[in-house]
Amino acid sequence: MRFADVPSGRVPEPMAEPRMPRRVLIVTGQHFAAAPRKVDLHFMADALRAQGDHVDFLTCRLSPISRFLKDGRYAYARSRLLNRWVEIGPGFEEFIWFAPFHPMNLKKPFLNRLSGLFFRRYADLLPKAVRDRLPGYTHVLIESGPAPLLTPLIRRKAPDAQIVYHAADRLKTIGVHPVIQEVLNESIGFYDLVHIMAEAMRPDFPADAPVLYLPHGISKGVFDQATASPYAKPLNAVSVGDMLFDANVIDTLSAANPDWKFHLFGKKALPAKPRDNIVVHGEVPFEAIVPFIKFADIGLAPYRLSDGADYLSQSSLKMIQYSYSRLPIVAPAFAAGGREHVCAYDPADASSIREAFVKAQVYDRSRIDVSGIRTWEEAVQVIFPADRSG
Repeated sequence: MRFADVPSGRVPEPMAEPRMPRRVLIVTGQHFAAAPRKVDLHFMADALRAQGDHVDFLTCRLSPISRFLKDGRYAYARSRLLNRWVEIGPGFEEFIWFAPFHPMNLKKPFLNRLSGLFFRRYADLLPKAVRDRLPGYTHVLIESGPAPLLTPLIRRKAPDAQIVYHAADRLKTIGVHPVIQEVLNESIGFYDLVHIMAEAMRPDFPADAPVLYLPHGISKGVFDQATASPYAKPLNAVSVGDMLFDANVIDTLSAANPDWKFHLFGKKALPAKPRDNIVVHGEVPFEAIVPFIKFADIGLAPYRLSDGADYLSQSSLKMIQYSYSRLPIVAPAFAAGGREHVCAYDPADASSIREAFVKAQVYDRSRIDVSGIRTWEEAVQVIFPADRSG
């Protein structure tokens, strides 16, 4: 099946004939294969492995410079084996690449122009142990972030692989070095598929690029099997994740609703002011978070306004998880499009934030449609089409 044959957003019917196992490489500058916090890449890897496929995880954007950054990635990486393939589980290996340097946004246009020439050579440092495996992959997923710098090399070394650009975020929204956008634009022809999770991102790519809009899947089985509520009392609002986290929203809502409990999940999801009705859970494994989502009364998506963040209304995984649990959602207006059960607010207007929360409290949850939400197993069949025998 060619990517061009897949109608936008449509999942093909399962096919019964046998197929060759896939060998998939996932390249990311954000995530680790065995980290407790699970994101879309982990769920896709799990779905592929459950179908008998092999998945390799290449984590980049690590170097001695990382020691001085405050994202926690350096400390985690140093607790793992570096620059070698390590088996995480059956059919699942990781390579944490610790390089002499890695691309980072230096914030000053002059410095970025100079360093851009240097960072274009980042792929030259890719270890031989990774290069040697490239010809054997059937599919390679390049996540938005620094990974597009590796695409030209990967295409040369793996000419028969299907290469997918996984546009999890706009590059300007996550603040990468501008040379990465330049290289992505120059090498867009190397991709067999550009996977977007929000229609708002379609204009970001050339009209003839093989763009497919396909929202995140979710682990329906994990949600369906959660039967015990973790809450001692009703009136619970849950916020999952810390991307563009706006602590002011939590402060406003917790002060205005002292009878509600506000549960925050995410390493950097911290309130501006501690309050008795705010519970900070930190970074917690996905399976432990699911009951807090499923049995909550309201889902919070307190995104901070950022340039080009309008795509979050469709691409946010937590908003899909909230929707599957039939939670009314409180979110800023720029991230509210396309879902009737999102109660929108103006981040600059405290009264608007409070009013959105009041609307969410009385929203009829039975009206929330979950029929269009897919499993990860369905999603990977589209993103990584397999060769069929015969």
